[in-house]
Amino acid sequence: MGTIELGEWNAWIGREYLDTYIMSGGAAVKVAVVTEPADIPAVVETLAESASIRGFKTLILDAAETKVHRIDQMFFACAAKLPWAQLVDEVLRRAATDEGFTVPMVVAPNRPFAEVVATHSGLDPQLVRQQLTQSVHNRVFRNKAMVLDFRMAMGQMCRARITGSQDGEANRALIEQWLTNRIPRISALKHLGLYTKIDRTNARLHFESLFHWLQIAGVPGVMMVVNVERLNAARVTDGGLRYSRQNLIDAYEILRQFIDSVDELEGLLLAVVGSEWLVDPDSRQRGFNAYPALRNRVYDEVRDEAHANPVSSLVHIGRSGVRA
Repeated sequence: MGTIELGEWNAWIGREYLDTYIMSGGAAVKVAVVTEPADIPAVVETLAESASIRGFKTLILDAAETKVHRIDQMFFACAAKLPWAQLVDEVLRRAATDEGFTVPMVVAPNRPFAEVVATHSGLDPQLVRQQLTQSVHNRVFRNKAMVLDFRMAMGQMCRARITGSQDGEANRALIEQWLTNRIPRISALKHLGLYTKIDRTNARLHFESLFHWLQIAGVPGVMMVVNVERLNAARVTDGGLRYSRQNLIDAYEILRQFIDSVDELEGLLLAVVGSEWLVDPDSRQRGFNAYPALRNRVYDEVRDEAHANPVSSLVHIGRSGVRA
């Protein structure tokens, strides 16, 4: 299999996906097989930097730290990396602008959003609160592109920010705990209309809702990089996670599901990074050959042994050009 230099592949990804397809709301899954395992951090860093300079949110998951065989744990890890208060402010900023209000560049977090907008617009705060609340109802609560619990949570966070009440701030904190699996008991959220924890059965829907929410907040796209190198570790001595064969199959099934549901995802480039064991034809224990359902989705049936196709689902990253 031909290899491609990291810089060249990254340029292709930027030009053919990030700058166009992903920014337009599309989604794609790519697998990067790195010749030298030691170069994996450089590949991850390069992808993250490329996304960041474009204003993308970067979500980096390492299988050594996050249980990538459980989609709910992947969601919680991603949620913990996001600036939820900033995202809520941006959604409200867009809503207020569409309503014809004047919104300052920076809204102090300790002041109610509606109050600040009313001051800068020369309007009655009550009027602004009512219009923003109605806008949130239309944009969030009634937005069926997001699963009910997720849009309920986001709507409550927006309402809390609009009013700036103490109860609202407490509710926002509870919702962030729910999003990151730190809520002590789900009954603490019943007054917000939330009755179910995020778990394996519904996490995929929450992922789809999350990516849509980021689109509403004006985020150009998301670069999610998953370092799966730990899946190949038969023994673990550093105290990190170890994956049984069943865990491995579960992780591959999650990746397979991401590929098959790509049409339901918005503004996402999911990059899976590992080394040559992933595609070793003799590695039936740990590589993609262990799970044909995934292997058949990322392998090219026809490929050039000397030249790499930079936009194929799976590419081999050569050592040349990788920063030490």
